[in-house]
Amino acid sequence: MSASSIPFLIKGPSFATGMAGEAEIDAFRAALSNDDAVMFFDYWLARCTEAGIPAKADIDPIELPRLLRAIYIEEWDRDSRQSRIRLAGEFHRDVAGFNVQGLSVDEHAAGQTAEIWKQCDQFNFFELRPTFCGYDLGHVKKSFRYLADLTLPVRAGPEEVLAFGFIWPFEL
Repeated sequence: MSASSIPFLIKGPSFATGMAGEAEIDAFRAALSNDDAVMFFDYWLARCTEAGIPAKADIDPIELPRLLRAIYIEEWDRDSRQSRIRLAGEFHRDVAGFNVQGLSVDEHAAGQTAEIWKQCDQFNFFELRPTFCGYDLGHVKKSFRYLADLTLPVRAGPEEVLAFGFIWPFEL
């Protein structure tokens, strides 16, 4: 991947009508650029059923102790028509420079980052697709410039979907 391909968004296969096809799943997994992201995706995938995405009760972030500081959970806020961070590991605070828990996309992100995040939300919450995206954080003073984000849909109720995500510094 080159700097000209950042930001990027890769949408995964749809799980809206049940389990996605093996070839689509393998292609999405192959796009992931990080062993921890592959582990995160495989953890989620192992909890998928023939009916589709896993239920919230099937997911326990504590089972991924090495990833906890970079895991987050989002919910869809119908009033603002965007996602809101329900829970976030401390790496999110480190990246943003403040606590993002409880904030909507517009309250903690801007520019292309917010735009891509909102596109991912549409795929996660309404098409039940995993997404993998990358942001250019050149405007933020960090030891890294790019941030990668893997987000996976999780069923929280008959009509409610959460997004279960993992972020990491991304190098070109």
